[in-house]
Amino acid sequence: MSRRKRRSPAEGPPAGSDGRNDRARSQRSSRARRTRQAPAHSAKGGGDSGSVTVTFLGGLGDVGRNCTVVEQSGKLLVIDFGVMFPDPAIMPGVQHVLPDMGWLNSRARDIVGLVVTHGHEDHLGGVPHFLRSIEVPLYGSALSMALAEHKVTEARLADRTSFHVIGDGERRKIGPFDVEALPITHSVPQSLCIVLHTPVGALVHTGDFKIDPSPVDGRLTDLERLRGLGDEGIALLMADSTNADRPGRSASETEIGATLRRLFSERPDRRLIVSCFASHLHRVQQICDAAISEGRVVVPVGRSMVNNVRIARQLGVLDVPDRALFAVEQLDRFDPDEVCIVCTGSQGEPGAALSQIASGAHSDVKTGSDDTVILSSHPIPGNERAVFRMVSRLARLGADVIHDGHELVHTSGHAQRDELRELHQACRPRWFVPIEGEFHMLARHAGLAREVGMKAKRVLTLTDGAQITLKGNELQVRAGVPAPYHYVDGTLDDPDTEVIDARLALTAGFVHVTVVLDRKGHLAATPDVASRGWLDVTKHADVVKALSDEIAQAVEQSAKTSQVSRDTDEIERVIRRAAGRFVGNRTRRRPAISATVIPLT
Repeated sequence: MSRRKRRSPAEGPPAGSDGRNDRARSQRSSRARRTRQAPAHSAKGGGDSGSVTVTFLGGLGDVGRNCTVVEQSGKLLVIDFGVMFPDPAIMPGVQHVLPDMGWLNSRARDIVGLVVTHGHEDHLGGVPHFLRSIEVPLYGSALSMALAEHKVTEARLADRTSFHVIGDGERRKIGPFDVEALPITHSVPQSLCIVLHTPVGALVHTGDFKIDPSPVDGRLTDLERLRGLGDEGIALLMADSTNADRPGRSASETEIGATLRRLFSERPDRRLIVSCFASHLHRVQQICDAAISEGRVVVPVGRSMVNNVRIARQLGVLDVPDRALFAVEQLDRFDPDEVCIVCTGSQGEPGAALSQIASGAHSDVKTGSDDTVILSSHPIPGNERAVFRMVSRLARLGADVIHDGHELVHTSGHAQRDELRELHQACRPRWFVPIEGEFHMLARHAGLAREVGMKAKRVLTLTDGAQITLKGNELQVRAGVPAPYHYVDGTLDDPDTEVIDARLALTAGFVHVTVVLDRKGHLAATPDVASRGWLDVTKHADVVKALSDEIAQAVEQSAKTSQVSRDTDEIERVIRRAAGRFVGNRTRRRPAISATVIPLT
């Protein structure tokens, strides 16, 4: 383990708040204006040694960017720091969305650790960004720490943290926090339910979970311990809400293995390409088992799949013999019916392996009529269009595509309503906050809590930025902290919302007007209109001429006012207003509009 350095001081003021789609649109303001919105208490924190404050920086209203912060005795413990995949329709060019670091930077000296519940990107993926600002030790299961170490080392940040493995059922002191880690089933092996033993009672944070009676690795959710904690008194339960809309129970992961074995055996003459999350190592294990049982070799494709398979084999989480595992560069050694490719890209991510294969851009894998492609996943909310666009491309190339609408090739890693009910009956908390889901999911989970007997006043449906303080048997909802989206764009961190606005404007096209004025402020030539993406200027030359005439009229009108005629900035504003009014009324579109005024001297 690397030796931990002294943490950096606070780096900058808090930033402002809001959230996705409508939330993203509402964040179209400058960083300076958002900073002024920060509540007065955000830099100092609140709470004496007998109280506990919980701050939610992500995951309450979105699927992704999960982050919860617990404060006790003036110290902070962060639980998860994940990414959210952006909606390209409203976040063009953005690669990831993170919890905002403003409030955390203002409390950097007080942070004693970051606990990772499991290895999914929406809980772990933002850790390198966190470490760029704040040096802090990381805690989690062996697999979570191995995945984190790979990410952190790749980002050249290993000297800013240390990695600490917490075993199932282990209790660990992290600063003033008494942390207990319980085994809980999810689609990622070694997922943890985090229990904090505090002066006000136990706080339970489930992370992502399901209650699978027959998991692939035999590692069951520790409901017995949760019932024991419920007997002792759980002050606050914070539980996954992703499937709170879905009745019944999620299928066991082992059922997917049976389907895969059948599908593989029914297609002995075809090459198989199976896509799933690289972190879904239980699924990868079952894909490998089915392939090997049919005499096939396994070829991991995609950077994260190759890395995760390597890490999981080193830890003993994944059992695949050397004789059955080959690199993609060795693909030509085998006939198609001897191969099973397991790859990334099941969510239609543009740069991922399956998307590249579908577009014909992958350097090593080309697909066609001899292939069966299995999407062993379900689209994340917001990714549906990208996924089915990719499916259509694969079908056009002749591949036979199977997804969870056809066969039981995927089961959720998230508890459905009957499983959530079982969790609540085990925990019987004094207070409950649904987490990890879009707002309608949180609301449905809150309703379920009331159904199992919780009083309505003890169930809180909150949004990002919310803060609650527990003291004794009481709970106070505080003013909250700013929790806006933090955008990551390529190698650049946090592009301003004005940049995102400009990109959105450019999707409707671009119009530029150039005007030349004589010394008296009158037109010296006809206004020149140039455009890209607004309309076909050849087909609609009459519209362009009408726009030029409209601008000429507006400029000549402004020339009658001698004060305005000498102010080129004001004339540019006149041109933009006239052009915007004309374009909106005539074409019902809103392209970006700019103007240049050239005065003759």
